Amino acid sequence: MMITLALLIGYLSGVSSQTYALGGLFNPSSLKSDAVFINPSMIPDSKFSGVLGIRQNYFASELTDFHLSASTKINKLGLALGILKSGIKDVYSDYTFLMGAGFKKSNWGVGINSRVRYLKNIEDDITSSSFSLDYGLFAKAGIFNFSLMHLNFLRSSVGFYDRSEKSSDELLFFTSFNIPEPVTWVLGIDKMAEKMTYRFGTELWFTEGFGLRVAVLEREIRLGLGLKTDTYGVDISFGSSRELGTTYVISTSYTIR
Repeated sequence: MMITLALLIGYLSGVSSQTYALGGLFNPSSLKSDAVFINPSMIPDSKFSGVLGIRQNYFASELTDFHLSASTKINKLGLALGILKSGIKDVYSDYTFLMGAGFKKSNWGVGINSRVRYLKNIEDDITSSSFSLDYGLFAKAGIFNFSLMHLNFLRSSVGFYDRSEKSSDELLFFTSFNIPEPVTWVLGIDKMAEKMTYRFGTELWFTEGFGLRVAVLEREIRLGLGLKTDTYGVDISFGSSRELGTTYVISTSYTIR
């Protein structure tokens, strides 16, 4: 199943929050960081924030995904646009266009995201499209942050010929806390129709500009490094699983405060 992001985490503010979504603990199997758009805790406190990312399979270079997003915040309202591209050359192409909005206060928030997907069979020159809606909720209680995301809660069919089917919905719930302050711990559940996945991870920022993260998922391990300033950010993450083999994600970000 294809989703973002997720994507997702004990988010940090500003630049790191979006780079973390692309390479973070709860970035699902595909580079589909919907969490950038629907998780209100990820609304950056900046006039503008943009992210460019790439995800590739180490042993199958033709399996490459691209992600580009931009967001802004006006008072308490965050707005975001994004495009995701994947596919295999001369076989098929897959484009997803996203538009989201979120409202965030100090201890709670809500967000919604719309997604339009175009899937093209290049060999037969057949194109199909689908539309879906996602929502996200965020709440803070003491040292704990709680996030709930429901992806594809409203959706249309997608597919070729007479085999079109509706994308299954996906429910993600996770909590995060900081003990000690530089360390973020994350516990989460990812529930789909056919299975449930438990996630555990941690992130440590040694200084203001360097961070390390480790995540353990069902049948998968992810490692990540992050560099950031108030304006620029770079995130590199590696993942290894039985189904997908070794994959890596590289993302860069730029922020105007």
